[in-house]
Amino acid sequence: MKRTGRYAVGLILIAAAAVAIFLAVKDSKSHDDKAVSRPAATSTAPASVSKACRIFTLAEAKILLGDSVKGGPNLVAATSADLDVSTCTYTQSNGSGISVSARKAASLLARVPKTDKGVATNDNEFGPLKPTTVQDVDGYGEHAYWDAEHGQLNILKNNDWYVLSYGSTSPADRSLDQTRQLADLLIDKM
Repeated sequence: MKRTGRYAVGLILIAAAAVAIFLAVKDSKSHDDKAVSRPAATSTAPASVSKACRIFTLAEAKILLGDSVKGGPNLVAATSADLDVSTCTYTQSNGSGISVSARKAASLLARVPKTDKGVATNDNEFGPLKPTTVQDVDGYGEHAYWDAEHGQLNILKNNDWYVLSYGSTSPADRSLDQTRQLADLLIDKM
């Protein structure tokens, strides 16, 4: 059983890293050198900590997943000339007394634009490139939608695109109501 749990956690981390790399590579083909003026960060976390992990800390993960939570920053942080992409993922640990099949995970992927092109790329994902199968969600940022196929809540706030996942390690078993718990916990820090 321990091996199965590690396998599931490994798959989540690999999937999050692959998404981050794909999104960064997709946007790195060309860029504008015009810098985007960005508001100063209000976090007291060190600058070396990724944006995703400055927003989604171990303290918040413990609120959702319990004190025996494991995880943190993904080792692969993607960046391009136009975007910084980072991910922070937490899972319930083996010592939590919860069966492998019932364990939950939570993750936050942050796509932070560095240029006007990066801003446009994020905006397009909530406009002309938004999947047709998603459900619009009110109350989070400038735009938000639920992608049931991937079990993810996508939020556009202050030009940053956030992808939140919370619940089962199987995307099909996650719900919008469940993922709203993570969004409600983090929205003021985004």
